[in-house]
Parts: sequence; structure tokens; C-alpha cells
Amino acid sequence: MCAIKTSNIETSANLIACERLNRSKSYFLAQAVHDLRQPLQAQRIYLQVLKDTTLTLHQQDLVDKASQALEDMQHLMDNYLDLSRLDYGGVKFEPDYFKLQDLTDKLAAEFSAIANAQGFRFSYIRCTLTIFTDKILLERMLRNLLSNAFKYGRSKIVFGCKRRGEGVQIIILDNGNGINTEDIPYIFDEFYQSAHLLPQHKSGSGLGLSIVKKIADILHTTINIKTEKGKGTSFSFMLYND
Repeated sequence: MCAIKTSNIETSANLIACERLNRSKSYFLAQAVHDLRQPLQAQRIYLQVLKDTTLTLHQQDLVDKASQALEDMQHLMDNYLDLSRLDYGGVKFEPDYFKLQDLTDKLAAEFSAIANAQGFRFSYIRCTLTIFTDKILLERMLRNLLSNAFKYGRSKIVFGCKRRGEGVQIIILDNGNGINTEDIPYIFDEFYQSAHLLPQHKSGSGLGLSIVKKIADILHTTINIKTEKGKGTSFSFMLYND
């Protein structure tokens, strides 16, 4: 961020220069991350070639760990790229009408498979309303919220919708430890990680919920949080069909 503090800005010209500098930094980061994706893709291809060869059990274990590390790196870079694009205005809001269930069915099938692999119970309440919003941005937002639920949930995830008047409320709920009251005002801040997190929850960049908040602003919706210590957390927001 620009080093000039808001309280010290004496003219609107300084503020404009500050905003321009921040956008330039975000644009540079987005371009750098985009360029780094090519060597990452090459590494993925090489690792796949290795997997298809005859390996000892030790070698196979090393290749599997290298592949997982590469996937983790890809996830981090995707988050940095998303955040940079959102910051410098490189994300366009392109709303259209579509059936919400087409998107939620796809995500439910994908995350249900993840739940089965991890021993989670995954409940899906189907969404059947036609809505008017940006489908690509909504999918990114839902993926981040679902990934967050799997990260912090203990054994149960609920994903679904409730009709609310002319709109629909989308809900993602987990049965994790909940969020500490003092952390709630900061969970959408970039890179924020609570001091109360368990060791297994401290991985990642701390950008997932920040990206969710920025996308929610673009989609003209508000993220609501309900949490109870030791019982879990739910994130919800409203969408409309016009």
C-alpha cells in the first residue's frame, strides 16, 4: 500500500497519486504472477511424466509430495492474482441471467467428492432460482467459502440456499471451532490470521476471505457471519433475479 497516511494527505493530487501507485503495484504483481504460471505448468508436466515411469516406493512418495507442493503454490498464486486484479480494477463485472443450480450442482458434486475423501459429511440444499449476477465471480467466491469451510470444519459441511422474498440466500456452514469475537472485525483483512488458530489451520496466505469480501462488493451483496465458539460458523449472502 502507499506509504502516505490519509490523515497527512494535504491535497487531492496526493491522494490521486497514491491510488495510482497502489494500482500500478497491483498490476505489476498480477502480470508477474501470470508469467510465473508458465514454468509452473511445465513443472506439472514433468512431474506427470515421472509418475508414469517405474519408480520405487520412496521415489513415488517424493513425486507425490512435490506434486502437492506444486498444487499449493498454484493455489497461492491464484489468490495473489485474483487479489491483484481486484485491486487494480482488472476484474469486470459482467452480470447475466442464469440458473443458480447449474453452478451450485457443479460445486456440490466437486466438494462432495472431496468430503468423501476426507471423511466429512457434506449436505447440499439445491438452489433452483434464476438469478442475475456475474457467474464467474460468484463461482470464485463460493469456491473460497467452501474451501474455507473444509479447512476449519471438523466433520460436517452444509452448502445450500433458502428463498427469501424475491431473492435467495446462499449459506455455507461448518461445524468447526467457531471464530473468536475479537477476530470477527478482521477476518476479511488481507493476510490476517488469528493468534488463536490451531497449528493445522495456519497454512495458506490469509487471502481467501479477503478475496471473498472484494468479490461480494462487486456483486453488490454483503457477507453475513454467524458463529458460536466450539460449534461452528456460517457465511451467508443474498442474491436476486433482477
